[in-house]
Amino acid sequence: GFEIKLDAPGFKSEEINIEVRGDLVQIHGEHKEEVKEEKGKTYHRIERRSGSFSRSLTLPCHVNEHKITADYKEGVLTVHLPKVEGAKTHKIKVQG
Repeated sequence: GFEIKLDAPGFKSEEINIEVRGDLVQIHGEHKEEVKEEKGKTYHRIERRSGSFSRSLTLPCHVNEHKITADYKEGVLTVHLPKVEGAKTHKIKVQG
């Protein structure tokens, strides 16, 4: 099988989407933060932090889409993609 590790600090697991179609893996993440305001005597400040990422990877063979798992811990996304049975190499003896 395959294992993909991706650093995505500051994201929540529900902000990350993974799609697998055949041998293509697409990982998207989008983070939007509420506007925070601090008001003082002579100043007004607004900070807004947001960001997104998108990665596409082509695998050398198809994977079993029903057995894919993903974990997100301490800012690191780990995706486990097991190969399908038909993805194994078979040797063919040449007659002649």
